[in-house]
Amino acid sequence: MTQTLEVEERPAPVAEPVAEPRRERVEALAIGAAVFLAGGVLLGVEIAASRVLAPYFGNSLYVWGALIGVVLTGLSVGYWLGGALADRVEPARLLFAVIGLGGIGVLAVPLLDDRVLEWIVAWNPGPRLNPLVAAVVLFGPLSVVIAGVTPAAVRLRMRSLSRAGRTAGRLFSISTAGSIVGTLATAFFLIPELGIEQLFELAAATLFVAAGIVALLDRRLVALVVAVAATGAAGYLAVDQEAGAGARVTGAATQNWSPFYRLRGYGYLDAHDAQVAIEDESLTIVHAEDTAYHRLAVVEDEDTRYLRFDASLQSAMYIDDPLRTRFRYTDYFHLGLAYNPGAEDVLFVGLGAGSSPKRMLADFPDLELHAVEIDPAVVDVAYRWFELPQDPRLTVETGDGRQLLAGSERRWDVIAIDAFFADAIPFHLVTQEFLELARSRLNPGGVIVTNVIGALEGDGSRLFRSVYKTYRTVFPSVLVHPVIEEGQGGLDAFRNLIVVASESAPASRPVLADRWEEIRRETPSVPDLAAAIEDRRDQQVPTDDVPILTDDYAPTDALLFLFQ
Repeated sequence: MTQTLEVEERPAPVAEPVAEPRRERVEALAIGAAVFLAGGVLLGVEIAASRVLAPYFGNSLYVWGALIGVVLTGLSVGYWLGGALADRVEPARLLFAVIGLGGIGVLAVPLLDDRVLEWIVAWNPGPRLNPLVAAVVLFGPLSVVIAGVTPAAVRLRMRSLSRAGRTAGRLFSISTAGSIVGTLATAFFLIPELGIEQLFELAAATLFVAAGIVALLDRRLVALVVAVAATGAAGYLAVDQEAGAGARVTGAATQNWSPFYRLRGYGYLDAHDAQVAIEDESLTIVHAEDTAYHRLAVVEDEDTRYLRFDASLQSAMYIDDPLRTRFRYTDYFHLGLAYNPGAEDVLFVGLGAGSSPKRMLADFPDLELHAVEIDPAVVDVAYRWFELPQDPRLTVETGDGRQLLAGSERRWDVIAIDAFFADAIPFHLVTQEFLELARSRLNPGGVIVTNVIGALEGDGSRLFRSVYKTYRTVFPSVLVHPVIEEGQGGLDAFRNLIVVASESAPASRPVLADRWEEIRRETPSVPDLAAAIEDRRDQQVPTDDVPILTDDYAPTDALLFLFQ
């Protein structure tokens, strides 16, 4: 039997033109623009996604790990599926479809996020799985769809096998360049300038513009009309709402902001060295570890032990007298008991080294205290290195303060808030929504005492004045006690500012001073708050040029801009 071999006939190589015709150049630019925009939107959405999850799950490494992991997984799956579909579906139609579906997915986030996140909170699969599940549900599908843009564009632009590698490499490079621009633009400009819902709506509009470019290129009139209409709708949604009440803050001109770096004048600490010199003062590292939130270190000089987050001194204690006040502002949390002398229980949001809780515990033997600290390593350090007592009247819980208040109906006489990262503040603990939640958790006559760092006037006052303005939308009584250290300068000086908010009419300064003196006569160990009360500012703070902080719009990074 004679066997016949069938030889596959391959087309002759297509001769490459010396110069691309005008139509091909226009197509290359148009498709490149669409790919660039899609890449920028995807990474911009990833950055903005952290602000979607933070009010529910904080801003920890778990949140960022979940977002990055989900987006990378979406890219991997999307590239594979997009490539497979590109071989089966007409490339121009596929490219239009994935860009348009990506825009719909982005636009759906602000419509669905609250319901999805509340469902996850109710389910509560755990601190690691909570943000991971949220990221998968809200951002997984749109990541897969948008990732399919580049494979579809490669298939559309493919002209010959001899140029396949160059075409694919160029388009993936353009997509990555768009991702870089999207990341920087979102982090440095768009989040400070826009509300989160506005940002997602404008991102969706950007993708609809890209879909319109593809429709115009392929001369599909119906698709072009749909893309234009979708762009107009998304753009109208974004423009029709305000990013926040009051003036907008321009520019993310932030520097490495660390509260005690500027307040106390200490420089950078390399926690890997055994001993470092900081402004002619030798600090010895006695403990250091990386946590889910920062590089934590416990350092000492001759008489003081400090708790440090990255480059920021957070708390301190005299080694030979753990209850003696080291940073004056910690005594000001006792103001909550001056305004509400009948208080029986106090909640501290933010533990740090526990300076205020342990002093209050010692001063008031009938008081019940509860503290919530987001970083379990900080709790361990407070007990081990800063003499926080194991006392049945003090309960310390690990978690996010906002989640604790949202998850319990318990009410408090005093809520003390002193929560900082090394180089930022948890924005979800200063928004209008959080303050409304905190107000609902106060007993009658209850007060909130909050530590804010900034200035009373000048450029360094913007964060404080914005926080103050936000408090004024929730509480009828908002008073400020500046912590005035000797030689600290005028009203534009950077300092601790203690905000006291309540529903009741405030006591006058003479009444408050007499009340505290009576407490001191009964309990001589309590701190002297005479100067703190005398320095209280009763006049209204000007706030016309700063925004009200909300979960949707809280540009705390831009508001924290401070001159060196």
